[in-house]
Amino acid sequence: MEQEEKINKPKSDVIFKNLFSKVGNEDLLKEFLEEILGIKINKIEIQKEVELNKSHTKEKVGRLDLRVKINENAIVVIEMQLQDKCKMRKRAMYYASKIMASSLEVGQTYEQIKDMYVISILDYNMLETEEYNTDTVIVDSKYRKYIVIDGIKFYFIELPKFREQVKEPKTKLEEWLTFIDYEDREMVNMAIAQNKLVEKAQKEYEYLTGDEATKRWQFLREKAILDERAAYINGKTRGKEEGEIVGEKRGEKQGRIKTAMEMIKDNVNLETIVKYTKLSKKEVEELFLEKV
Repeated sequence: MEQEEKINKPKSDVIFKNLFSKVGNEDLLKEFLEEILGIKINKIEIQKEVELNKSHTKEKVGRLDLRVKINENAIVVIEMQLQDKCKMRKRAMYYASKIMASSLEVGQTYEQIKDMYVISILDYNMLETEEYNTDTVIVDSKYRKYIVIDGIKFYFIELPKFREQVKEPKTKLEEWLTFIDYEDREMVNMAIAQNKLVEKAQKEYEYLTGDEATKRWQFLREKAILDERAAYINGKTRGKEEGEIVGEKRGEKQGRIKTAMEMIKDNVNLETIVKYTKLSKKEVEELFLEKV
């Protein structure tokens, strides 16, 4: 029961994505983003290529993020990270650069690159700052107030710091983070009572966590993440950088294999398994044979 409660909280990437990307829940995402970014959002659009709905919760494998276009001229990427892999800074830079590059269409100039906001919600502390919500810009090393490169901002929200500092939600952002974290039920009830949109999110959350397909998929996601993490730790303890890399790669591969085996048990077809686990067709066929 404890494990099920852990993986079914709103900060789980599957639950978060289902909740905030569902058609009809744009108002929830709009208010949440307005409070973090501090801007007025007139138009919001979930990027279709990364939508996740219950019809294929068993099929979507890999890192899940939520990408949103706002006000026609900016892109927001939200990523949930429940475990510390010591690579969040590089991951954030990688995702931002990749998405910014892909937003520029053929024939467009650099001036037409859309602004980028990267929001990383972390269930661990990463920065040595006191604030639980840190937004960053690229500034001159001497004249810190001078922004050298604009058009891109990174936000790191550290939930352990939030839990330590906030004992009663008093702002809309605190209400939303209380709900997403879902660690203190008394505070969650306060947030629900104070904010009608959080109340709506709670009702949607209750539906999602009662849905068998979503629970099954989230179980597979958590299982793969734990397998990957265990292998990474084993590789890291060797004390060599090469060992860490090998250990992580093995963990990723083993996690994908185990996820594929679970999908086979659920009678998911071969093409779908190959597509979402990134295993080769031959590897998946061999797994089918093992089942037989």
